[in-house]
Amino acid sequence: MIIGKIIKFYREREGLTQGQLGEGICSVTHLSKIERGITEYSGEITHLLARRLGINPEEEILRYHQLAKRLDEWHESMIMQRIQESKQIKKELQVEKLIHMPDFQTLYGLLSARFYLSVSDLESASKLISDLNKASAAFSPHDANLLKHIQGIYYFLTGQYRDCISCLASIDRDQYNYDEYYYHLAIAYHSIHSNITAYYYGKKALQYFQRTLNILRIIDTEMLLIVQLNAKELHDFNETKEKYEQLIKLCDACNSGDRKSKLYHNLAFEYFRRKKYRESAGLYEEALKLTAENAPHYLTALDGYIHTCYKGKLQAGSALIKLAEEGMERAKAADSFTWIYFQLHLYLLKKEELQYYQFIEETALPYFKKIGYGILIDHYKKKLFHFYSEIGEAQKAIELARSFIQKQKSYYDHE
Repeated sequence: MIIGKIIKFYREREGLTQGQLGEGICSVTHLSKIERGITEYSGEITHLLARRLGINPEEEILRYHQLAKRLDEWHESMIMQRIQESKQIKKELQVEKLIHMPDFQTLYGLLSARFYLSVSDLESASKLISDLNKASAAFSPHDANLLKHIQGIYYFLTGQYRDCISCLASIDRDQYNYDEYYYHLAIAYHSIHSNITAYYYGKKALQYFQRTLNILRIIDTEMLLIVQLNAKELHDFNETKEKYEQLIKLCDACNSGDRKSKLYHNLAFEYFRRKKYRESAGLYEEALKLTAENAPHYLTALDGYIHTCYKGKLQAGSALIKLAEEGMERAKAADSFTWIYFQLHLYLLKKEELQYYQFIEETALPYFKKIGYGILIDHYKKKLFHFYSEIGEAQKAIELARSFIQKQKSYYDHE
């Protein structure tokens, strides 16, 4: 019975024993059963207990149901990525006394961790996730799977892609009805260069977002699917460009500058891959204009812009060195692994070839292997292979070639 739980909550909050609260109203045994919801009781008794606690039982029961609904709305606002609404609900919940009831504490903790992830407060999220894991043995199946989802998002945001996949893949679909996690699986598989699997989970996520009319996440997922189509080989450019332009217009309709920035970034990369450097640089500039300088995506766009200008010889080396130094400083201040990109730019721009390849071998490649970033592992292995071949380091080149070949799966001898 809800009123029994509420009475227990306020009794403990006031520091009263069952004997003190029930004195002159009912026995300790009867009060204990009321609090546990295992006995019938008269409305008169609960009203007398409530009066002694200074609460209105009808109002408290209504607040209880409204709070349960508000927590669901908070979760939905995060899935829909309505950040301002999510922040407002958090403020409301922080001053709600009933949020500290055992019925709500676990879900409130889980959703608080999800909230911190949504606003890029990874430190607060990490501490809360650690506490939740310690208490997870007592979680319901739904809450246990929600924790796996949140843990998976944390792993992705911290670049631990294989841990992300392992965590999300362990979710029990029969006990968890938030198919949003398919999207996080898709982007994790994309990050390790498993594009077919990424496309598969992306399509499942798209169905969920379409079913729930989640326009912003539809944009995210459509963008991801275009990337997969162009991953292994270049897809028809006119079709690719047209799709990006449609999504950019949809961002304008939704007033989503952040997504528009990412679309400009991805379209810029497609121009870059086709050696259309000037068009690519222009789109990277548009992405940078739309992105806050303290946002993680700013560093990604800046990296792309520097690389494009270098390849296309669009700016003087001194100007690009200044930008790379700025990127390095911002990345280190944000504790972002993207500092590696800017260090690589600086070695190239300063024509320090030996240091460039040494940094790839000793720092960049080991880090990308650690986090399972398949795209960059393959990219830098090939660079090292060609470098070793050119300078006559045959043994090192053979070892790289062997590791690359062993990674490839045979269509006919698939295990």
